Amino acid sequence: MGTFSLLGRLFGAQVDQAGESLVGALVAFDPETATQVDRDALAEKIQNVAKKFAAAKQDYDKEQNDVVVKEAQIAQYLTTLDIMVGQLERQEISQAAFDDFFAGIEESQAQLVQEQEEAAEAKAVKDELDDILKILTQQLNDFDKVTSKALRDVSLAQSQVEKEKLKAERQAELSNLKSGLGADSTAVRKLQEIAKKAKIDAEAAKTVREITAKPQTQAEKMEAMMAQAKQAGAPAVSTMSAAERVAALKAKTKA
Repeated sequence: MGTFSLLGRLFGAQVDQAGESLVGALVAFDPETATQVDRDALAEKIQNVAKKFAAAKQDYDKEQNDVVVKEAQIAQYLTTLDIMVGQLERQEISQAAFDDFFAGIEESQAQLVQEQEEAAEAKAVKDELDDILKILTQQLNDFDKVTSKALRDVSLAQSQVEKEKLKAERQAELSNLKSGLGADSTAVRKLQEIAKKAKIDAEAAKTVREITAKPQTQAEKMEAMMAQAKQAGAPAVSTMSAAERVAALKAKTKA
């Protein structure tokens, strides 16, 4: 039973530790390589336990076979003992021979108890290793499921990062192209500023000129009006006679 307890403590601790490496593998710098290394370690552990299980099963099969053989042997002894009882009653054998054979059966029965205990202990070890092997195998299956999903998530996240990076680069490139077009152009803004300043300067010069100009005399005003009349076009041909025109002019003078 000491061997059984030792194996229980040993492999129980190994089973507890088997799942811990999964977390470390998933957060490694290279998750795919790390998880493969961790998986290989778990697979190797399973292989070692499988070997121990195979050896324990062979031990159990041997011990159990010894029990079966001993039980069959004792059954034959008891059948023979029944015959010897009649022989002893008919005095065909001595009491000493009967007692010696009887003692042999008792010794075989004691051996059978020992064989049964050894077979039970071998079975316990075998069953414990079988349970551990099943747990580790399930952990390997779970490991594959979890790591496969985690690796897919990592790959998806990396792909998304690359897409966002490419999107940002394209946006920056478009922004750079737009910065040189239309009203947003630096050159256009500069020309607009120059034109605005020139307009202001022209308005200022006009104002100064108007303020500083000398006032016109009456004669100058008359000349200017006459020049304006000439520019407007030749006067319409009058239908009045010379005498009528003179009379009209004298009438204006008297008025």
